[in-house]
Amino acid sequence: MRRLAVLCLIATVAAAGTSRAAETEKLLLQSPKGFKVVAEASNDKESTTVLVPGSESIASATTRITAQTLFKQADQSPEAYRAAKEKAAKAACPGARFEQLRHGNENLYPMVMWSESCPEAKDKPVLTWWKAVQGRENFYALRLTADSEPDAKQRKLWTRFFEVSRVCDSRVPGQRCAAK
Repeated sequence: MRRLAVLCLIATVAAAGTSRAAETEKLLLQSPKGFKVVAEASNDKESTTVLVPGSESIASATTRITAQTLFKQADQSPEAYRAAKEKAAKAACPGARFEQLRHGNENLYPMVMWSESCPEAKDKPVLTWWKAVQGRENFYALRLTADSEPDAKQRKLWTRFFEVSRVCDSRVPGQRCAAK
């Protein structure tokens, strides 16, 4: 009887922990149609997910989406993150161009979205779209890289993907983690 009571207690504690883990701040990532997850990695500092079109591999992908959660780095602003990424891009690609796509708050979180292009790219993506979001607990970065400029239809799909991929927190009214 005592053994059964201990097992019930352990199951209750485990279920409560799982329930609490589901009710935290997170990046709500909705995979674009035709994309698949090809890599996931996590450690104490970050979590990363990589998606590519269904018929492609990670090594030969023409388009790649990378979502990162940087744990306990909420003190970094989206603007500072963008400045660091732009500085690195300029060093790697003289002549790199940048365009701000969005800036402000999204779902009550500070965010910035921009594109970078490298006309002189050799063996690397030509175009990268970024979205950086400062959470209250973590920092979130979403990156889409492509080996060519999008046509109007692709640009609309990419924009929609970046709009529906957002940070949410089920513990906070107005920031529930429900899909759009």
